Amino acid sequence: MQSQSRSIDEARLSANISARAARLFEDGYSIVRKSEDTLVVTSNEGTKYEVDTFWGSCECPCYKHHGHCKHLEGWKSLLEAQTEYEAHLLKGYDESKDYGRAVMEESLYRRLANGAAV
Repeated sequence: MQSQSRSIDEARLSANISARAARLFEDGYSIVRKSEDTLVVTSNEGTKYEVDTFWGSCECPCYKHHGHCKHLEGWKSLLEAQTEYEAHLLKGYDESKDYGRAVMEESLYRRLANGAAV
């Protein structure tokens, strides 16, 4: 019975990690490539963790404890979303017609001003 309880807990943890990984960009995370195989994922509070894409590892406590984390699972979609957003910023748009994006940009500018890597 205890092993069944453990596997239910592991399934819940995995589902939680996947859900959180899917919304990294929306939650204010940013990413920067440090080297070919190393990325730095930064939260909107400024917490930074290195993700090693070659070895499939992360510096965060969740990875160290469980061998799995939202940073490692979500880095590709975070990078894609951030790249798309940065391309949008470069294209320009009418701020008065796209208020939601203007709010997101303001948030990005604040993070950059506070030293967050993008």
